[in-house]
Amino acid sequence: MGSSVPPRNGEPQQSTIGDHRAWWLVLLALVAWQSWMTLMLFGGAQPWKSLLDDRPILSGRHPLHLYHGYLGALALRENGNLSCYDPTFHAGYPKTPVFDSGSRPAELVLAVAGGHYCPAAYKIGLTLVCAAVPLILFLAARSAELKRAAACLACLLGLLVWWGQPCREILESGDIDVLLATLLVLAQAGMLIRYHDDPGPFSWLGVVGAALLGWFAHPLLLALMLPLFLVYYLSVGTRHRLAWHLALLSGLLAALGINSFWLIDWVRYWWIRVPPHSSGTGVSPVGLLAEPTLRSVWESSFWGGPFEKGLTCFLVLAAAFGVLLYHRSGQRAAARLLGLSWAGFLALSVGGLTWEPLRRFGAPRLLVPALLFAVLPAAHALTLACASVRRRRAIFWTGLAATAAGAALLWHAPPPALASWATRLLRPSALQLGLDADQQAILDAVREHTTSEARILWEDRVTQPLSPHWTPLLTLLTERAYIGGLDAEAGIEHTTNGLTDAVLMGRPIRDWSDDALEEYCTRYNIGWVACWSAAACERLRDWPRARRLATLPPPAPGEPPGGLFAVRRSRYSFALIGSARWLAADPQRIILGDVTPTRGEADNHGKKQILLSLHYQAGMRVAPSRVVLDSYSIERANSMPGDSRPFVRLWVEEPVTRVTITWDKR
Repeated sequence: MGSSVPPRNGEPQQSTIGDHRAWWLVLLALVAWQSWMTLMLFGGAQPWKSLLDDRPILSGRHPLHLYHGYLGALALRENGNLSCYDPTFHAGYPKTPVFDSGSRPAELVLAVAGGHYCPAAYKIGLTLVCAAVPLILFLAARSAELKRAAACLACLLGLLVWWGQPCREILESGDIDVLLATLLVLAQAGMLIRYHDDPGPFSWLGVVGAALLGWFAHPLLLALMLPLFLVYYLSVGTRHRLAWHLALLSGLLAALGINSFWLIDWVRYWWIRVPPHSSGTGVSPVGLLAEPTLRSVWESSFWGGPFEKGLTCFLVLAAAFGVLLYHRSGQRAAARLLGLSWAGFLALSVGGLTWEPLRRFGAPRLLVPALLFAVLPAAHALTLACASVRRRRAIFWTGLAATAAGAALLWHAPPPALASWATRLLRPSALQLGLDADQQAILDAVREHTTSEARILWEDRVTQPLSPHWTPLLTLLTERAYIGGLDAEAGIEHTTNGLTDAVLMGRPIRDWSDDALEEYCTRYNIGWVACWSAAACERLRDWPRARRLATLPPPAPGEPPGGLFAVRRSRYSFALIGSARWLAADPQRIILGDVTPTRGEADNHGKKQILLSLHYQAGMRVAPSRVVLDSYSIERANSMPGDSRPFVRLWVEEPVTRVTITWDKR
């Protein structure tokens, strides 16, 4: 990385100011600034202590990624895969790559940290990703044949994008996989250009290593880049010998093959998905535009504030000139790769504002990858323009044009907006760390008024992506099992049995009869209900079997307080037929005690059944071997919907003291 790229097209061989070693000091300053800004994300008088303490990040979906990162890391260390069965939410669901893809960076970090629940390790992983931004940008720029001055300029422009509003929203919402994969594909593009110009172990390792981590972080983004990489490969491949092709293709296939252990699960469990909500609140901070016109697109908050809009326009224009300059200098393949990358991502991101299918897949978030790809050709164009100005002694006219551009920007963005933008570049607002007083009061009420012998029905609220989604940590903080609380927009059929915004299992709770509510609570062993919507609280107040225990603070600022209700039942039990004591449950195993069938008819082998309030998943195993496990589907009854997933059924000849259920996805 430190050596100068060989000049092209007859450029002078001697060192120029653009490759002076003093630019290393500029890079060091940019790294220091980025490190300072990253540390400020954790706030407080001593942000270093906030980084290393045990308070989790609660902003956006960071808690969900932390929870699934813990489950995935535990499964990876125990079983060598990222999938497991989580019995503590929604009567059991398979934690697979299909749901919560943003947890994979957390899984990697927590696996390295020992596979334990460790918020500090998660925060350190986030810090490393942010701190590496200038280094990765510099590496990509140098690999794309930019001199040190241009590479430093690309770093500066990239950091302005990184701390702009669109990228900050992605960072705060918890989509670290998008940002990490963007950096990796950018580095891979640069290293691919270098592998063409200067084949060697370093460039080969860069291409393969970026592909290895990129597929792990975000396979859809890598899939989008495949056609562009293929175009580049076909453009330059004819100039190289067979060994060059074999090394490149074998390395890329190896990177994909190493990721196959979880990519296979991604394909295998795709069928458990359900159609996503059309509200648009869970995919991107920006929803679908009601009237997709040029004016509505331009005035959308999608671009950020006035300065982010100005920066986007500047980068797009400069990048377009940069691609033309690459092409004119004979680097046509690199021009196509970089130009199609930022232009393609930009088109998809804008398309996500106007077309629902693209928005559902998070296309508006591709604005940040588009801008980060644009900084390379933009920096190339700007440095060549500065060199041309210096050679032609047009300093006066350049200064005049810059002054006019600055005046136009100030007219478009008034001084208050300028002050706000400058403040964010000096000290960003901190992420929310740890529970606030209201959230802690909710946990205290749950611990005080509930036990582990039954589940808690937790009302989810569909909120904006930047709002704190702290409830996935409920089971770790209270040692209780829940229906709900994991994610209001999980998008898998196992989680459709919950209560969201006063809608229970797809039907407004006010339309549920008393008998249907009683059957629901029996089926899922509900002992308590925590709700906040007026309709849910009113329905429970009118239900004779519900008794209000406590008033719950609002789950988020500006929302109404809720209530914790107890459901009076003859007994709490996780066994719907027969009896069993729920001894322990974690992602590795479920342990039951005193498993006893009811008197009644036996099957052909003399066994009797115990039906559990637990979702069945193919691959479940049971011990001891004299116990037989299969599935049982509960049909619709008493005006209550049936569950889309079957339940676990055990067959025994006589009572069993201890039964252990595990899941082997193989």
